[in-house]
Amino acid sequence: MADNTPVKSSFQRRTIFIKKSLQARYMTLIVTCVLCGLAIMTLELAATLNDLFDAYPVLMQPIYDEFGPIVSSFFYKIAIYVILVVIISAIVSHKMAGPVYRFEQTCKAIAKGDFSQRVHLRKGDRLTDLQEEFNKMMDVVQSRIDNKPLP
Repeated sequence: MADNTPVKSSFQRRTIFIKKSLQARYMTLIVTCVLCGLAIMTLELAATLNDLFDAYPVLMQPIYDEFGPIVSSFFYKIAIYVILVVIISAIVSHKMAGPVYRFEQTCKAIAKGDFSQRVHLRKGDRLTDLQEEFNKMMDVVQSRIDNKPLP
């Protein structure tokens, strides 16, 4: 008979990309949204500067002369920003993919007949509400298999 009390998980995932296809889709969505936002912001900035150049050509000439270095600096900063977004999205996607992986592994063990299996997620992982409901469901299944009255 298995002890069904919740146990703190002590495992640690050693890889960031545990469910590559799920994480790639999630990261692509995040990076695409950020790039779209950057494109809109860049186009708006370019339109505003163009209007200023047209309205005040003499006053804006010094800025226009320095525009090349400003633009290259701007693109370096955007590149750094996009790299940071990719890193952060990898970490965030890991917090989703790890629990999905744990659920898959637990379901495979249950499918093989080990009804004592429970899902144990790490602190900070997502889907903890689902973990609790899944484990409650498995407690009910286990008690019915063992012909015990439900609590």
